[in-house]
Amino acid sequence: MNPVGRRALLAGLGAGAVGLALPGCAADVRRLRLAAGDDGGIYAAFGALLAPRLEARVDGLAVEVAVTAGSVDNLRRLADGDAGIGLALADSVEAGSGDPAEGVVALARTYENYLQLLVPPDSPVRDVAGLRGRSVVLGAAGSGAAVSGGVLLEAAGLQTGGRGEGGRGAGVVEVRNAGLAASLTSLDDGSVDAVLWSGGIPTPAIAALDATRPLRMLDLGAWAEPMAEVSGYPYRSRRAPDVAYAGTVTSTIGVPNLLLARADLADDLAAAVVETLARDAAALVPESARGVQYLAPPSMIQTGSVPLHPGAVAAYQRLHG
Repeated sequence: MNPVGRRALLAGLGAGAVGLALPGCAADVRRLRLAAGDDGGIYAAFGALLAPRLEARVDGLAVEVAVTAGSVDNLRRLADGDAGIGLALADSVEAGSGDPAEGVVALARTYENYLQLLVPPDSPVRDVAGLRGRSVVLGAAGSGAAVSGGVLLEAAGLQTGGRGEGGRGAGVVEVRNAGLAASLTSLDDGSVDAVLWSGGIPTPAIAALDATRPLRMLDLGAWAEPMAEVSGYPYRSRRAPDVAYAGTVTSTIGVPNLLLARADLADDLAAAVVETLARDAAALVPESARGVQYLAPPSMIQTGSVPLHPGAVAAYQRLHG
């Protein structure tokens, strides 16, 4: 079983996220559950790299990586105590109010996510407005893609609905929700017109489909300002990494990923996470993203309006003075 699968299985077995003894183990063994993301996405890949290095840094720590729906699901798990740390897009953390989710603090800014709006190469859709009267998958319910995608469609002045809610006949965008694998299957078989995904570029599953059935990615950079006006979150246009399925696209929407924690996470664990990220940064970039995007230690403290955990602050002070 691969590391993600092993830890995801463990994550489903025990109750509680932090500081519990594992059955049959010494009482001083602690468990830390990391809420990651969709299997096949960069969250799960990043979690699989981070977990063993964190275990190696902290004696008696068992880290479990949970496969989840993504950002919104992870925030719920943190709030409910089902995870001690978790990944989320910054706009999901501030969704709706411009304020951080209650009870959530930051450990680090990790890397940049990119909105990727994908269509078949022969699709008549050339821009976001072209989705009117068509169907689009905005990621799984509970994902950051669903949040960012909803903002994008609203900024473009598009009405949305699901199956049985007007659909294509009413000229609205038919919005569906599904995980990455199911979304790409639907795009491949023509049962959906477009897929919006938020993740690293390249995303391995997207690159794999593009290798057998070429895809076309739409340029979204011009929508940063309208999206910011709709949501209050400061979206930014980012240069699209030069990968095959991006084609001639020059820009898209970038949103930082944050590694978050419950406010009651032990200070020593928060500090250990920061030290692991800073000292092992080069080894924590999934292979598919190497040479394209990096965990950058100098920018780790740039967590926007989300306050840093006190243990993280202490670690940064030790690292940088």
